Order: sequence, then structure tokens, then C-alpha cells
Amino acid sequence: MRLLDNILALMPCGKPQATFMAHLLGRLPWQPDRRNFTGLAAYGGRAARPHARWFGRPFPFARLAVGTLAAVPPRVSQGLGALLSLDASFVAKSGGKTWGVGWFWSGMARAVRRGLEVSLLAAVDVEEGGAYPLCARQSPATGPARGKTPDGETAATVGLALLRKALAAGAGELLGTRWVAVDGGDSSRTFVEGVRALVLHTVGRLRRDAVLRHCYTGPHERRPGRRRQCDGRFDPRDPTRLTRTAPDDAPVVLYHGQLHSKAWQRWLQVVHVLPRGADPQTTRGVLLYSSDTELDPVRLFHFYRARFQIEFAFRDAKQHLGLQDGRARAQAKLDFHFNVVFAALFWARLQARLRADGPLGPFSLHQIKQRNCEAELLKRLAALSPETRHAAHAEARHRRRPPPRLWPPPSPRKTVPAGP
Repeated sequence: MRLLDNILALMPCGKPQATFMAHLLGRLPWQPDRRNFTGLAAYGGRAARPHARWFGRPFPFARLAVGTLAAVPPRVSQGLGALLSLDASFVAKSGGKTWGVGWFWSGMARAVRRGLEVSLLAAVDVEEGGAYPLCARQSPATGPARGKTPDGETAATVGLALLRKALAAGAGELLGTRWVAVDGGDSSRTFVEGVRALVLHTVGRLRRDAVLRHCYTGPHERRPGRRRQCDGRFDPRDPTRLTRTAPDDAPVVLYHGQLHSKAWQRWLQVVHVLPRGADPQTTRGVLLYSSDTELDPVRLFHFYRARFQIEFAFRDAKQHLGLQDGRARAQAKLDFHFNVVFAALFWARLQARLRADGPLGPFSLHQIKQRNCEAELLKRLAALSPETRHAAHAEARHRRRPPPRLWPPPSPRKTVPAGP
């Protein structure tokens, strides 16, 4: 954890908060109990109330993650951080006074459930696989159908706020961030235009019934006005007007080209993905897009396929790091809890990557947690051994005794005899 101490020393926070963060990030990956204030007090050596106070204070988690990835470029994959992934996940939580409790879509239950939702922004390793969480933010409460809140905040504005936070931490200059991969639910005109305002490009998925039009390449017609721009609507059942490419590392066929989106009023690089050897008339393909019209279609396909790595970050955070164990109700404490859990996952994955001689390969947080828990147990048993106790007693005997009191001891209190 020496790297963590060095990075925390450069953070814009005080030394007590840096010490608490180093203590907390070192405890979370091995703690066997729930990660609430009571569990942290049982294993962390600090009371529950100090934990609750520190959880209410802000901390620059995005700057911690971005600064760490920028400090270890030779030991991580080349280009890590050029692609960011954004997604949201349901978190089970109850309580009438908990901030942000509402109705959100649960992918596991395949239905709308009452609880919380947290949005995560992570740097995706396209070459080796895996997601390194940067920062998270809780989604505001909504009704049964996702819509605008009383403050006017939507899922698109939450994602854009996370991107602005990462760019303010230096993701563009230090990591070379250029693309953001999102799911089909986050592909909207508001989000795409907001990402372009941040000088970034979006990679995502389109609906199958999206209105896309081919580019007109014929001569200019003999009529007044500007030259014709579009030439017919794109039909997914007949992708022959697009260029065909068959990548060697995937059993799919890519039909790609620049198409115009009628809803977004923007030219897009569109890739129609079909299984190799399938008939477009009978197979429902997948429409991928990017606002970067110069992006290579094979690379676009790999970008969107790597986006799914963020789902494993949600899985590890829920199963092994207690993402759903927080008992806080205030907005600031919930935000700190979500971010510190993903920060612990970030450091666990980064340490595994730094220890590996070659590519990291499959990453098992369960094995790391078990190994760290056994090491901590052996450390505590060694501290309770007879040799350690005798050494501590001998050191205490040779320690200088405190000076005598400079004032007389208090006189004993007089007791009044009891009455008859």
C-alpha cells in the first residue's frame, strides 16, 4: 500500500482524512462482515461514530483514480483510459427517509423495484479486459417510469456530470480519454450532444427501428438549392449498400458505413453486426454507432464489446465489497459509501495487475479477499503470541517512568453515617 500512501499525500485533503482513507481502503478488501458502520468498527479499530463523520465529508475519488493510473503507465495496458464506460445498476435499499429511494429498473429481477440506483464511470481495458472504476454517483429518485425529477435531473445529466468530474481530474490530459461507451438505454440526443460539447465521442447501441438514411453520392440535380444530402432509408434486412468486413477474432460479420440519424440530426458511423453465415432476412442483428465518423468499424465493435466489463465491476462490488450493505440515509454519506467501495475495487484490481508478470487474465476478487483475510488473521495471531507479548512487556519495563505528580493527591471524601 506504499503507492496508495504516496498518491494520498498528493490529494487535496488533510492528513487526517488521508490517513482514514488509507485505513479504510486497506480494510475493505478483506473484511468478512458487512461494510456498515458497525462492521467497520468491529474490524477497523475505530468506533462507528468517527466512521459516520468521515463518511459525510467529500473526497476527490476521481482524482485519486486518474492520478494513480497516470503514475503507473509502464505496468498497465497501453492506452488504458482512452475508452470510458458508463452504466447504472440497481442497489437494494429501503427506508422512508433515505435520500434517493425510488423505483428503478432491476436487471436481475427483470422488473422495476424500489431501492436506489448508482451510476458508475470506469476506464475499460480493451486489450486485456477489465474495468477500473473512476467515480460513481447516485441517481435521483424517480417515479415508476424513469423521467425528470423536480430538480430537472435525468440519467443523461447524471452521466454527463460524471464525465465532467473525470475530465476535471485530468482524464483527458493524463489518460488520453476520447470515447465513452454506453448502453442502448443511455443513447439519447441530449447525452450525445453533451458528450460532444466535452470534446469526446460516444460509442453505443441504436434501436432496431431507428431512422437512418444513406449518404447521397450522385451528381447535383439541376434545381435551385443546396445539394442533396441523403439517399433512402437504411433497411437492416438489406445491408448490402454498406461495406462488409469479417474480423478474424470474432464469429461475426460487420456491415458499416456513415449514415444520417433523423432523430439526432447527426452523421454517425454505424456498424450492423450479424452472426457469420446468417441471413439478414431472418436474423435480428445489432446496430452499433459512434459519433466519431472516422472510427474504424472493427475497433468500434471491440469498444462496445469491452463495455460489458463494467458489469463485472458491479458484480464484485455487490458480492464481495458490500455495495448494498450501507445503512446511511444522507445523500453525502451514501455518495461516499458508493465511491469508497468502487475505490477499493479499483485498488484491488490495480494491485493484482502490478503483481502479474504478463497479462492479468481472469480476475477473482474472491481469491484476493480470502488471501488478504488469511494474511490479516495470521498477523493478528502473531501479535497475540507469547514472544510478542514478552517483548512488549520488556519494552514497557525499560521505558522511562513518568515524572511524579506535582500536586498532592485529592483527599478522600468524608462519608456521612446513615441515620437511625
